[in-house]
Amino acid sequence: MSPEAQGSSYLSDRLVLWVPLLALLQVVVLSVPALAEMPAQQGPVRTVSEESVTEAAKAVIEDARALVTAPLRMTGEDWLKVGAGAAVVGGFVAADHSIQDWVDRNNKSATGKKVADGFNTFGNPLTMAGVNVGVIAIGLANQSYGGGSWIKEAGLVGLEAEGFAVVAAELLSNATGRARPEKHQGATDFRPFSGNTSFGSSHAAASFAVAAVFADRFDPAIGWLSYGVAAAVAASRVYTDKHFTSDVIVGGLIGWGMGKFISRQHGADPDDWQIRPLTMDHGVGTGLMIGKRF
Repeated sequence: MSPEAQGSSYLSDRLVLWVPLLALLQVVVLSVPALAEMPAQQGPVRTVSEESVTEAAKAVIEDARALVTAPLRMTGEDWLKVGAGAAVVGGFVAADHSIQDWVDRNNKSATGKKVADGFNTFGNPLTMAGVNVGVIAIGLANQSYGGGSWIKEAGLVGLEAEGFAVVAAELLSNATGRARPEKHQGATDFRPFSGNTSFGSSHAAASFAVAAVFADRFDPAIGWLSYGVAAAVAASRVYTDKHFTSDVIVGGLIGWGMGKFISRQHGADPDDWQIRPLTMDHGVGTGLMIGKRF
C-alpha cells in the first residue's frame, strides 16, 4: 500500500473512532447553554442567614450539584437547542482546517499580533479572576460608603461562574486531546488524555462566563462591552494559532452557559453572598467573613 493510501486509511480509522466520542461530548457540553434558560433550583430554607467560609464552600458544592442534576430537568425544547448547538459546533469542526488556513495566510500584521497577544493575556483565567477580585474590592469600597452590595455580588458570582467554566473546559480539552493548530498536526488530531488541550478554550470559557454575569447584573452597555471583549479574546486565540474556531466556540458556550446558570442560581438578591468585616470576641483579632444567605 502506498504511503498516501496508508495515510488516508489511518485518517479514516481515526475519524470512525473519534467522531462518535466527539458527538457525545458536544451533547454534554452544549447542554450547558440550554441549562442557562432553566429556572434556578430551589434549595431548602435555612434559619441561619450568614455562613462561615466552610459553609460558603458547601454552597458552591450545592451549585455544582444543581448543575450536574440540571439535565434531568431539561425539557424537549431544551434538548432541541442542544441538538442545534451540536450541529453548529460540528459544522465548525468540519470547517476548522479551511478557516485556520485562511487565518494563517492573513495574520502577518505585526500590529495585529500585538493586539491579539494583549487579548490573550487579558483573557487568561488568572487575569479574569483578578478582574472579579477587583470588582469585589470596588464593591466593598462602595458598600463601606453606604452604597449597595450589588457590585460586590457581581464579582463574587462572576468568580464562581468562571471557576466552574474553566474546570469544565479543562476537563473537556483533556478528554478529547486535540492538538493545537500551532503543532501543525491537522484539525482532526484527537488523542484523548494525550496532554493536548485544544478542544475547549479555557480563555474563551473564562471570558464569556464573566461577561454573562456582568451582562445580567450591570447596565446593558457594560454587558455588550463585556461580550465584545470576550469575543475579541476568543478571536485572538484563533489568530495566534492557539485554538481552532470550534475550540473557542465550545469554550464560549461553556462560559456563557455557566455564567447564566450560576447567576440565576444566586438570583439578584444583593445579600446573597456576603463579605463583611469580622471582629473576634472582646475585640481581639479582625478579618473578613465570607458567607451565603439562604
